[in-house]
Amino acid sequence: MKMFRWLGLGWLVGAGFSLAAAATWQGTVFNDANGSGRLDPGEAGVAGVAVSNGAQVVLTDIAGRYELTGEGDGFVFVIKPRGWRIPADARNLPGFYRRVAGAPTPPSGAMDFPLLAAAESDIFRAVVFADTQVGSDREVGYFNRTIADGLAGAKDIAFGVTLGDVVNDHPELYPTLDVSIARIGVPWHPLLGNHDLDLGALEDRGSAATFEKTYGPSTYAFRQGRVLFVALNNVRYQGGLRYLGGLTANQFEFLANLLRVTPRDDLVVVMSHIPWFYNDPAHNELFRLPDRAKLFELLQERPNALLLSGHTHYQRHVFHGADDGWRGAQPLHEYNVAAVSGGFWGGPPDANGIPVATMWDGTPPGYAILSFNGTAIPAMDYQAARHPADYQMSLWGPDVVALKQSYVSYYANVFNAHAGWKIESRVDDRTFNPMRWVVDWDPTYARQYLAQDAGPAPAPSPRLPDPLVSYHLWRAYLPADLSPGTHTIETRATDPAGKVYTARRTVVIK
Repeated sequence: MKMFRWLGLGWLVGAGFSLAAAATWQGTVFNDANGSGRLDPGEAGVAGVAVSNGAQVVLTDIAGRYELTGEGDGFVFVIKPRGWRIPADARNLPGFYRRVAGAPTPPSGAMDFPLLAAAESDIFRAVVFADTQVGSDREVGYFNRTIADGLAGAKDIAFGVTLGDVVNDHPELYPTLDVSIARIGVPWHPLLGNHDLDLGALEDRGSAATFEKTYGPSTYAFRQGRVLFVALNNVRYQGGLRYLGGLTANQFEFLANLLRVTPRDDLVVVMSHIPWFYNDPAHNELFRLPDRAKLFELLQERPNALLLSGHTHYQRHVFHGADDGWRGAQPLHEYNVAAVSGGFWGGPPDANGIPVATMWDGTPPGYAILSFNGTAIPAMDYQAARHPADYQMSLWGPDVVALKQSYVSYYANVFNAHAGWKIESRVDDRTFNPMRWVVDWDPTYARQYLAQDAGPAPAPSPRLPDPLVSYHLWRAYLPADLSPGTHTIETRATDPAGKVYTARRTVVIK
């Protein structure tokens, strides 16, 4: 049975367990008024701050003290509270943790955590990357030119997140990529992905060793405004190249305990690498279904919750309901964010020598910008790399059509759209009419994919990946009564916030 237990140095939230012969970790979370990083005389503790070992969660007492018993997942870490920030290193990685198991020199004495007072609005923006997935210095260079150059020195971003696959099985690139991401100039929070695993590890826990040596615990949390962000490593290593989505007993305990000390109305954003929906029509196993059910059970009483995931190298919004085992009052929104690396840094080079890297659903590489306002589900905008912010769709149609030809289709791939968007089109100055949502290959991408094999020489490596169906594709038909000459197809996409995006192309009727 779950319970609260007072240990004299803070409230412990967790399951019943034996305290005998278990390691005890304690220290103070304090206001580092002089910025020294040390608890100096006269510096006050901060009460009510959550500290965890990856399973248990305690709140600091009135003097800022905490005590934890047991190694948990091998780290003790503080959960950044609202109105404070955690000192970061030169890579803008917050120093929120201490290793207590597997460290070359195990910690001794008190483990204190400094906090710096910071003005913090309930209205803020965050940058979300998925699958940067660099596999060479050349690809780090692509990242610099396509992403970091555009975000460097951002003034209106609170923090950034990478939803796993930081690298592509090349952990030696962590330091180089970290330098590039640090140019953005905001605190950064990496998650572990399947391409960040130590392949050949003897068991699941050991597969995260290099990632955790570089970035700290692979499961952690922090607060910003009225939002609790929870990073869950949901990649369960199966040996060799095999893995499966799922969570451990410690992670379920950690999340349950953390939610107990989180106001019910606060927005909870659960971030992970592997998505919690079936990502193909055949429902091939991607995650452990009972683990999703447990996750949903923990979240279902929360009126405000959101899932963020990566991994797929396409973009999709999923609204979990009863058929998925979700019992909440409203559907649970999962935003599966498109990859920074797009189509695996592949495809023909553009005029600047950078691969187009279009994803197999026709989405260009890029990243998400989430705009938070209190406890509401954030606005979710997609920024295609090296494109203006209003580039939100590709429009495909025939170049030339015979006079009075019927049932000639044209398509709009609206990269970030879902059922909450309104997609319409017209020809010339006729009335806008709704387009029909379809699940199919994007013709624009299919043409690009096939073109790489149409020349006399082999396509450059890496190639564009095989097309997959797009879940943000709409279709309409050209009117059969168009007169000879050039006509304009116009598509209008309106997002849930009322922002309108348009695209146009011409067709000749002969």
